[in-house]
Amino acid sequence: MTQADLLTQFEGQRFLALETFRKSGVAVRTPVGFVRDGDSLLIRTEADSGKVKRIRNNDRVRIAPSTGRGDPLGDWIDAKATILDPAAGEAARQKIVAKYGLIWRLIEWQVAIRNRLSRRKRAGWVSIRLTPVAPAQG
Repeated sequence: MTQADLLTQFEGQRFLALETFRKSGVAVRTPVGFVRDGDSLLIRTEADSGKVKRIRNNDRVRIAPSTGRGDPLGDWIDAKATILDPAAGEAARQKIVAKYGLIWRLIEWQVAIRNRLSRRKRAGWVSIRLTPVAPAQG
């Protein structure tokens, strides 16, 4: 099965459930918006979020199409997460804005306001590439 085949279940979906892993091995599920980019999926999140910290520690993740609440709508697949450099991150942002439009811009605005009100310096945004890992042939 190719990476493209693994991603067909995400076509027409607005959210995916992202499962990252703590150092203890405990899985943490989070629903996120995404956009397909060839044989991978792109997400965007705050750079100091828990999911980013977990991905920096362990790039192995699992993904499944989901509802906005994170309830899976398809099969879980294993994937590798890669945090993108700022230039690639901006390209990912443009693709996500193209998919979600005004909704995404409102999310960014809300985060910016919250960060200003908290008076804490936040790390900003980071984009993550999720690349499916085909099951091992046995």
